[in-house]
Amino acid sequence: MMIAPPTWTKAVCTLLSLSGSLADAATLKPLPTDILKKRQVTNGPFSPVPDRFTPHAAPVNWVALGDSYTAGPGTGKDYDSDEKCARNIGSYAVQTQLEFPFTVSNNLDFIACSGGTSPSALPQIKTIPQGRDDFMVMTLGGNDIGFSDIAIECLVKAGIFPGDCDVTLAKAKTMLAAPKFESDIHAVYDQVFAKMKDDRHYQLYHIFYHRFFNAETTECDRKTFALINPRLTRTLRGKLNNLADSLNARLEQVAANYIRKQAGKTSWSQGSRLIPLNPDKLTNSAGQTYGLFDGHRFCEPGVSSLRDPSVWFFATVAKDSLEKREEWVDDLGRRQFVAPELATQTFHPRSAGFRAVKRMLQESLQRNRPAEG
Repeated sequence: MMIAPPTWTKAVCTLLSLSGSLADAATLKPLPTDILKKRQVTNGPFSPVPDRFTPHAAPVNWVALGDSYTAGPGTGKDYDSDEKCARNIGSYAVQTQLEFPFTVSNNLDFIACSGGTSPSALPQIKTIPQGRDDFMVMTLGGNDIGFSDIAIECLVKAGIFPGDCDVTLAKAKTMLAAPKFESDIHAVYDQVFAKMKDDRHYQLYHIFYHRFFNAETTECDRKTFALINPRLTRTLRGKLNNLADSLNARLEQVAANYIRKQAGKTSWSQGSRLIPLNPDKLTNSAGQTYGLFDGHRFCEPGVSSLRDPSVWFFATVAKDSLEKREEWVDDLGRRQFVAPELATQTFHPRSAGFRAVKRMLQESLQRNRPAEG
């Protein structure tokens, strides 16, 4: 999701440049034992299996669409020349293409775009050839409630205009509850399934969002992302985590309502073709619920720096992409300042975080595309 709207780009970049006081020495810590017990994600090799689900010969064709939580701004080299969309090779989509969970070749159509909303996804989908793809994956819905505004108001501007954060959070929750939020996403679902063959083998995987913070620790109560930014108190962290939880719960409801609407359709009769994936609500083999980024959020216990390598989100300043997208020349030859990827990547997953998302998707694909016959 795009963090810095064009009207705030210069101000935001100025504020971000003041954050040098937070350059604590990196203190990479092991995960707490209770988190290690819950989590099933590992950094070890993932074993692909034969594809006995896809009803045609290789390759498997698939699409990654939606917003910047799929585009992956800041995570390595540019995937293509589209500077606005900021698609990078560290995204979970590219990582999944390179480490496909099946022992067949695959073709990825990577069209996700930073700043994407449900209405803006519809033109993306129109570019997809009819009947080509076997499955699609996406992140979508965060920008529909102004997530970029929330990040600016609560984590950057609130140091100057503290009242704006609560107003913005309330506005986001109003948009989240509105019928339009659901109808816009259902319109995307409709168009995605209209592009694929009407058969149970053709699926959509909708990946949700992450809490940014550990909201229980006290280490961050006096920290800020920059000198004049608000302190990351447990209250503020709790508010932002609560919004992420509300967003994911609403997306679960939206997906469930859509699945119910498909009752009676032959292509849905042997299982849902829409697979929602909530990374903050996973279950391990012991039945315990955990979050994919547990132990790797901002403000984890024993981690003194917001830029520690163990944190799987970009903070307000990071080394990657500092020289990208500082300006461009419009059609009239005028130089325009635009949000550098430095701003766009802020509060998005790093490549290490996307590795975990890749693993989650790999496991889901194997589980939901089982061997047949």
